Amino acid sequence: MEYREVFRRDGTDTGRRVDKHAPRVPGEYYLHAIVILKTEDSPYAGTGTGLYVMQQRSLKARFYAGKWDVTGGGVQAGETPAQAASREAREELGLDVDPDRLRLFHTYRVDWDDGTGLFISVFACRVAVPEEGIRFDPAEVHDVRIVPFPVFRQAVMDHNDEAFGEALDRIEKEV
Repeated sequence: MEYREVFRRDGTDTGRRVDKHAPRVPGEYYLHAIVILKTEDSPYAGTGTGLYVMQQRSLKARFYAGKWDVTGGGVQAGETPAQAASREAREELGLDVDPDRLRLFHTYRVDWDDGTGLFISVFACRVAVPEEGIRFDPAEVHDVRIVPFPVFRQAVMDHNDEAFGEALDRIEKEV
């Protein structure tokens, strides 16, 4: 059974852990991690357009079904956000990402209408794409593409805010 740590809206830890599938309770916030994956064979930062791993969410996903998106998920109790981002890349895409190689680019809070929310950490790194391609988990991912930065940015911005877009722009320039 997977657990997640519970935080208050101001970011303080409640000291509680709840089952990952427990109903959300107003006032509870959880940690979430995202990893932006730029291919190792992309041009050096600032010298050309990078190539990014973009995944289409499962058509049966609870949130954003069928949307092209970034890799990420909930942080399990006892895990750091970087460890969670690394785990999610492995689980969803079969890619090994060293959490120590991840660079934090953006953090933000999402408030949901039901009084709950997330604290999201956005990491980035370069990743080697296997010659045989990315072997994704079909329960979580419907398709995967390697696309140039402008295509990637446009696809993921339909459900993200401009601050997230600014973080993507920094990643393109710096990773």
